[in-house]
Amino acid sequence: MRRFYRAILGLLVIGAAASPALAETLTLSGEVTYRERITLPTGAILRVHLVDTAAAADTPARIEAEAAIAAGGRVPLTFTLDFDDRMIEAGHSYALVAEISAGDAVWFRNAEPYAVNPLLPKVPIAIITNFTGTLIEEPRPPVEPEVPATPPPILDVTWQAESIGGHPVVENAETTLSISSDMRTGGRGGCNSYFAQAKLEGESLRFSAVAATRMACTVADITEQEASFFAALAATRFWRLRDGKLVLLDSTGRDIAILTETAR
Repeated sequence: MRRFYRAILGLLVIGAAASPALAETLTLSGEVTYRERITLPTGAILRVHLVDTAAAADTPARIEAEAAIAAGGRVPLTFTLDFDDRMIEAGHSYALVAEISAGDAVWFRNAEPYAVNPLLPKVPIAIITNFTGTLIEEPRPPVEPEVPATPPPILDVTWQAESIGGHPVVENAETTLSISSDMRTGGRGGCNSYFAQAKLEGESLRFSAVAATRMACTVADITEQEASFFAALAATRFWRLRDGKLVLLDSTGRDIAILTETAR
């Protein structure tokens, strides 16, 4: 909420007669504020009226004053009413009405007149006004429907290892990788089936520790390839698609495994 500079109200006295030499000048001063988080438009005016509460509703205010509210100021706004004590009629009750207006519209006014004794003006005055206008909300732009994110193209695909650590895989050895949309990972290392969990964020890719069956390989080269493949999964930090092939990279960006799509 924009705040408003404190405005010291100049005095405008309606129907005041010339004061006798012995008349005393009295002062009513205080603050006007409001609680709503509303910004006033440029050109807002604060008016404070001293009214006779026993008079008819259309009776002019006994004393009133107004002052412009400087843009960019802050509440509370201060006011001062100076008046001749001869203007106050004995036995009458008085109250203050504060209004903040802009143009022809009153934005704020105290709901109940603020009772005061003008002849005892030293009591602190704090008038809280309430919003009486109508706010016109700016039209909100239409909410665009959320478009589901496109899953990475490496999910739900069976990838066959083509090379591991820069070396071609053993011919006829089944070394595969598959990552499902729920990040469950598995395949065959060469001799054994394995299981793991993947963490995929953009081009970052990590695998949890591999859990594998314990079948013995009859070919030493396949045993070594399986160990190298599991080590490559543990070292994976990034992924790329290159010429339709899945490339796993370590933390330095070095290729550690290249796999070819076999089926979806």
